[in-house]
Amino acid sequence: MRIGVDLRSLEGGAQHRGIGRYVTELLHALSKIDTKNEYVFFLSHHTSKAPKLALADTLAHSFQHGRGQGLRGVKYVRIIFITPRPLAIDRYKLDVFFHVDIQQPIRARTTPVVSVVYDLIPYIYEDLYQHVHLGGYTPGHLIGYSRMRIKWRVQKRWLQNYRNDARIISISEHTKKDLLKFLPGLTPKKIVSIPLAAGSLPAVNKAAKASMAKLKLKDFFFYVGGADPRKGLVDLARSFEEVWQEFPDAQLVLAGKEVTRSDVPEAVKLTQVVSKLSRPEQVFLLGFISDEELAWLYHNAKAFVFPSRYEGFGLPVLEAMQAGCPVITYDNSSLPEVAAGSAVTLPDGSSMVPAMCDILRNGRLREQLIKKGYSQARQFTWQRTAEETLSVLEAAAKEGA
Repeated sequence: MRIGVDLRSLEGGAQHRGIGRYVTELLHALSKIDTKNEYVFFLSHHTSKAPKLALADTLAHSFQHGRGQGLRGVKYVRIIFITPRPLAIDRYKLDVFFHVDIQQPIRARTTPVVSVVYDLIPYIYEDLYQHVHLGGYTPGHLIGYSRMRIKWRVQKRWLQNYRNDARIISISEHTKKDLLKFLPGLTPKKIVSIPLAAGSLPAVNKAAKASMAKLKLKDFFFYVGGADPRKGLVDLARSFEEVWQEFPDAQLVLAGKEVTRSDVPEAVKLTQVVSKLSRPEQVFLLGFISDEELAWLYHNAKAFVFPSRYEGFGLPVLEAMQAGCPVITYDNSSLPEVAAGSAVTLPDGSSMVPAMCDILRNGRLREQLIKKGYSQARQFTWQRTAEETLSVLEAAAKEGA
């Protein structure tokens, strides 16, 4: 069986972002269990660099470059094109095509397609994510505004493409329910929920220990992830005034490349809020951190706090539990699927202060959460994800034969 896999989302340094990490880990696991099928990895054009994939030597695979972007790649001309050139996949005689990102358009009439849906956050929070500020009346601002408005309309149409797929893989049961809500009439049996897994973190090296030692962290809570209103970081930072009433030495560490960016409105607001706290020196905004530093923070934090109001899966929760860090999160969206009684799961939007204080005063509670977290994390493996994904691909290919 020839399986086509869309790697266009891994180009341009995107391999280590959300979709890129998912595809990289999945292919690594698939390469260890699949010795009978041939994989064709698709890139945009002949100048695209193949991403670094840790594949087993036994995996039969090759790379295929698309036809390039044509006028879409010409300076000044490409501004009139809203989307990339669609990848025509029927000509490659594939048994099935694995489409990992619907923002990378394809054209398929005879080839069975299996697509992945991660979340529908831009559609659920349309006012937040699809609202485009004009910014000004210069030609550049007007063009940018017009392009973004059109792009969102195109993305709404792309959502309908899931109807044409042979199978759809959702990364959680909650995401499956969301898709059925937004696409009424879609056959539920076409959608298969296959959870993700957390990749293993590297050992903490001397450089990570040295950089963390400079912060002089002791009794601290930790968050890593994005910085948008949905993540709840501003309210979390403000709530520390209550924590300090009982534990004046408690600290908060917020990490993630968006956390310190001046072009992210919520990050700017977060910085302003922290500066006005009574103990701003006890809140650390770290921005990007290495995997070794991430491992150190998980290993040493009193707990991982994840005040997100919505997640397609909530991988940081699983990553924290796997690293031996207690978790405090909410009971919304897909988070109960991941936490499953192994974390402090609070009513959506409620204060996390009581839970944080409980962990600070009760070492036994913390140890119990660590033990439960380890047990829960073992339920999620990339081997399981790979086996279930391969089964879906093979079923779609068989039906399309």
